[in-house]
Amino acid sequence: MNHSTNGHRNNRHNHTAHKNGANAENDGTAALSEPLRFVPIDGADAHSAAETGIVVSGSDLLALEDRKTVDEFGPSFFEAYESTEVVTGEPEQYAKIEEAVHALLDAFNVNWQDPNYTDTPKRVAKAYMDYWANGYARDAEDEVTVFPNSSGNGDLVVVKDMKFYSMCSHHLAPFTGYGAIAYLPNEHLLGLSKLGRILDIYARRFQLQERIGAQTADKIMELLRPQGVMVLLYDVEHMCMSSRGVKLHEASTTTLATRGIFKEDAQLRAEVMSMIR
Repeated sequence: MNHSTNGHRNNRHNHTAHKNGANAENDGTAALSEPLRFVPIDGADAHSAAETGIVVSGSDLLALEDRKTVDEFGPSFFEAYESTEVVTGEPEQYAKIEEAVHALLDAFNVNWQDPNYTDTPKRVAKAYMDYWANGYARDAEDEVTVFPNSSGNGDLVVVKDMKFYSMCSHHLAPFTGYGAIAYLPNEHLLGLSKLGRILDIYARRFQLQERIGAQTADKIMELLRPQGVMVLLYDVEHMCMSSRGVKLHEASTTTLATRGIFKEDAQLRAEVMSMIR
């Protein structure tokens, strides 16, 4: 497994992190991609929203918290290499991908008079931009809503059997499987469907299975400040392994990312695993 993963930085904010996060990096703390903030409903200011427990968007809580809290809930893993991938949605990027796919097929001397090939480069470019790699154009903060835990309840939340699709960064071969996410809340809750949305954002990139789990877990820790998070990716079939190389047709891969209390409490992990499997 690759253990140099970055839990919370996304591509859109990486350059901001290098510019605005310099002071944080110099004093040995993790530079955040940009200060996260409350976006309160009905025009209330951020601090009053925090005090009254108003529902807020996922863009977020860090601006209200001190450095110690930021460090505690920041990412557990960092990438060894800067993430530079981007999906702009601009016509120029579509055209560049289309040209690259055309060149690939041309290398196989396809017959461009065959109508099955005529628009293939255009279709493939659209598929990559709109589906297979569209996670690079999305930020979890923009797509989730954080609710106050008004009951003060710290009971376990588990969502399982979430189908995900991704693309192996080693061979650009697809891999697909299921995800389960468990968390123990503190002061905030997340809409249940949004757990799957965060998973989808990180899956729809050129990825490693291990990194998807790590990034998903770290982002939930960042957004919710829960007692802990556990992300299990299971029954995952990697086409780069089943269709080439050793051709392990029936092999599946399982990875587990744990944060907070789940990392420390083996009994709690076992309880969640029994619920999932």
